[in-house]
Amino acid sequence: MMSTYVPNYKKDIFISYAHVDNEPFAGADKGWVTTLINGLKIELGKQLGRTDAYSLWMDYQLRGNEAVTPDIDEQLNNCATLVLIFSRGYLASSWCLLEMNTFLSKVGNGSGRIFIVEQDFIPREEKPPEFQDLLGYSFWERNSDTGRTRSLGIPKPNPDREPEYYQRLNELARDLTDKLNQLKNEALAAEAKDEGLSRLAALKKSRLENKKASLEAEMAGKLKEHESISISLGNPRLPPDTKKRLTDKQYQLEAEAEKLETEIKLISEQ
Repeated sequence: MMSTYVPNYKKDIFISYAHVDNEPFAGADKGWVTTLINGLKIELGKQLGRTDAYSLWMDYQLRGNEAVTPDIDEQLNNCATLVLIFSRGYLASSWCLLEMNTFLSKVGNGSGRIFIVEQDFIPREEKPPEFQDLLGYSFWERNSDTGRTRSLGIPKPNPDREPEYYQRLNELARDLTDKLNQLKNEALAAEAKDEGLSRLAALKKSRLENKKASLEAEMAGKLKEHESISISLGNPRLPPDTKKRLTDKQYQLEAEAEKLETEIKLISEQ
């Protein structure tokens, strides 16, 4: 079973996309999204040092008319980051928008944990409010003569014709790596803090228990001495001055025992 890079999550990366954006073009054996994610996996493996250093979740069986299943919902709620393939197809899918809003409600808009891959250009005014302030990675280019835009990597990426595709893929992988490292370090720091607090609490408890045991032993000794004096005071031949001295000692022992009892009670209440 592949482990996660960020502690306390079931998956490091969740891929959210519309089915229509992953239909293979003529001349390509894989869809645009699958091709992109395969390249991202390679880049992440290089950045993190191993291909199995992280875990990524993508529903390859996704159908265009399927709702968010319990499995998808569980993965989404236990994922460190979200990579979202933004397109008109994504905006047209109520299930895709639900995935995005579910994750957004959990992490917040300024968390930096949502990575927008823009498959094509969409004007800001056409984007829902929740998308407008999120930075994206533009996998499209604009023709300087016509002003029209086109998606990169169609029908499939070509390193000689479209080096920008690989540059942006590398940027995405680097930024994802930075965020995963940040989340990992924060989680480890929180765990270390919790462990330190637990150790401190255990040490304090141990010290209190030792102090309580010491006070109880001291109190038992004073009560035993008090009992011994009571036996001595029962002697009718005891000289008056000795009797007074022993009686005063008893009062002293009673006061000291009462004080010890109060201290023991306070420790027990902590």
